[in-house]
Amino acid sequence: MKKPVIESPIGILGMGFLGKVLANDFADIHKSWGTWHKNPPSESSLKVFPFDWNSKKSWPDLPEFPETLVLTIPPLLNDPEDEKVRLNEWGEWMKKKRSNIKRIIYISSTGVYPKRNGFWHEESEFDAETNSGRLRLTTEKTLSNFFKLHVIRPGGIYGNGRGIDIRLKYKKHIPFSRTPVHRIHVKDLAGIVFHLLKNPESARCVNAVDFDPKPSWEVAQWLIQNREDFSEDMLCEIQDTSASVSGNTERFISNQILIDLGINLSYPTFREGMLKTLSNP
Repeated sequence: MKKPVIESPIGILGMGFLGKVLANDFADIHKSWGTWHKNPPSESSLKVFPFDWNSKKSWPDLPEFPETLVLTIPPLLNDPEDEKVRLNEWGEWMKKKRSNIKRIIYISSTGVYPKRNGFWHEESEFDAETNSGRLRLTTEKTLSNFFKLHVIRPGGIYGNGRGIDIRLKYKKHIPFSRTPVHRIHVKDLAGIVFHLLKNPESARCVNAVDFDPKPSWEVAQWLIQNREDFSEDMLCEIQDTSASVSGNTERFISNQILIDLGINLSYPTFREGMLKTLSNP
């Protein structure tokens, strides 16, 4: 995916898996920065500093100069109502003390959608069925009261050092279900963030999912069949594939908005993404 030119500084709240990729992409954008909480990145192309989003004492550490924040930090409190109160307090503080920061791109999750069968898109009417989904929806709705908000709802994020390939290598349990798992390569997710940065009047909510969702165990089987460095004995933790397996086989997340926006994924399915990851460890 071709990276558009961004000139205004960007602030990244959260230097996790996606945040580190974005930091490299934002390296040439003057005055951009990133924050970390418990573990500082081993290296970064940006200025980075510690920040505790849950501590009011830490809020004044946020610089005043960026106009846009990319928020990758997940909800912090376990109760949606408590998290809503915390977000409202932060929003009010930002409105008074960092009024130049008008816009946030929030990395939410497709986990907001119901776990039942259906074709779910950004405008679907639904109630989240899990607490984590309710927390994400609460965050989306609350932040929209204070900022010009763009929401990205990625599927399972994978890339170098994170994915089914890593779980196989370390013989970790792989969920065995027939429910399709929607995925997005971290590089493609970063590209979607860039598109929204470059096009501020673009879609306010985007599902970030590729074009071939498959159950995790099916992806594992594909790796074993197509890579000599993977073998059946790596699946020692998986359940017996001959057993009857349940799942919501008709649960799908729409990526039509990606198509409408003209966003071409570099890794349109897990196959391209996995092969790229394994060839460039």
